[in-house]
Amino acid sequence: MLAGLSRCSNTPAKKRALAAAMDLSTKGLDNILLKGAMPGPKRLWDAVDACPHALDDIAERYGFELVRKAPSDTTAMSGTVPMAALLAQVAAAEAPDSDGGAAMTHQELLDMEADIRRVHALTAQWLKQITDLRAPRIVTS
Repeated sequence: MLAGLSRCSNTPAKKRALAAAMDLSTKGLDNILLKGAMPGPKRLWDAVDACPHALDDIAERYGFELVRKAPSDTTAMSGTVPMAALLAQVAAAEAPDSDGGAAMTHQELLDMEADIRRVHALTAQWLKQITDLRAPRIVTS
């Protein structure tokens, strides 16, 4: 958990933003990072607002992945449009005449981030619907 919070506060600007989101001073955030003080659950979730990957390390440690619920505009749209947009970007990034040739460059990947997250949220929502469909139903008489 501390590794994720450290990564999210590795510049002075990020540190101020993370501290503000967690309703702490930068000194209070330092107490967590340097002395191992344990923030409460609300502050940890507030950290995710400032840095979406703040809790990825602890989630990964226990075999979980934090996935934000799909915003209403994502669930309302069909899957075809965001997936097609992302696929077009991937094809352009992997084209032999692109900046990195067939290998995707860091910048090409970063440029696709918004579309990757949109598709990720959409597919996460579909997986939740599948899980809900498979959940045992209680039959009452």
